[in-house]
Amino acid sequence: MDQQTNNEYGIKVEMFINEPKYMGTISQEEATELNAELFNYTYGDEALGYKLTLHWAVNTHEDSIVLARYTYEGIPSGIAVNHMLALLCASKNMPEIEGITYQALERFLRDNPKMPALPSSEYYAITFALDAAKLAVKKYIHASLNHEETTIPCKDSPMSIASIKKSIALHNMETLEELVSYTKAGSSDTSCKENLLVLLEEQKKSSAEEQEAEDALSDVPFKDLSPHHKVIAVDIAIDNTVRDFLVMDGGDIDIINVEENGDAYIVYISYLGACSSCSSSGTGTLYAIQNALRDKLDPNIQVIAI
Repeated sequence: MDQQTNNEYGIKVEMFINEPKYMGTISQEEATELNAELFNYTYGDEALGYKLTLHWAVNTHEDSIVLARYTYEGIPSGIAVNHMLALLCASKNMPEIEGITYQALERFLRDNPKMPALPSSEYYAITFALDAAKLAVKKYIHASLNHEETTIPCKDSPMSIASIKKSIALHNMETLEELVSYTKAGSSDTSCKENLLVLLEEQKKSSAEEQEAEDALSDVPFKDLSPHHKVIAVDIAIDNTVRDFLVMDGGDIDIINVEENGDAYIVYISYLGACSSCSSSGTGTLYAIQNALRDKLDPNIQVIAI
């Protein structure tokens, strides 16, 4: 692999490229010593200019990774990305791996919190690594894939329709240029661009509908909303306040329900990803969520994590 690096890389990315600590395979002897089983998953292929194989030693009793390595062919920044992914996967169980986010992985690669870790033309290295990890989890748990999850629309990207749609929504993309940056889809394969434009238009329409619903909910006092709309209002308030901070730390929350208890409103949440094992999930993080909801929606809100 040509490891000539881009002068836009930061110190941390350069260091990981030059010292690829987790690059390589895991031997059966290593797995046996760790009381683990070998699990491998390959994503992409050499013809695409991107091929990644994840090598995991898995404690099958807890479905947790005790050692993670990778073999890789692609742009140099992918070495740094997969280095960090291997580091983040170690000691995590399968649901926690699915909870690793683009924002979290990218943030850990930064030198400066305000400066992107990679040039925009290489954002897809992060997208591909995470897509590979999530698909690896699905293979490990023997999850069945639907049509969109098995259909790869472009010859220049290993991403399925489902993965591309998720990436468009995650980054709120509006143009093909943005789509190429994050997914490489349509970068050289002109035959799929029309379909990609349809996906972008669908997301634009969905965003407009969400904004319309958000505006409508904001005009009605929280206490007057239906139970279903209270849950939606809470989710929107979380989106506009603390969710970005949770996601950047590799976590998130799911709004389970909102119940009335006298004058109080009990919001039941479930932590996802890194939040589920964070020491502050029952104190500081919980209070931050509760205070945000009280400020945005109603002063009588109480948040309970289940």
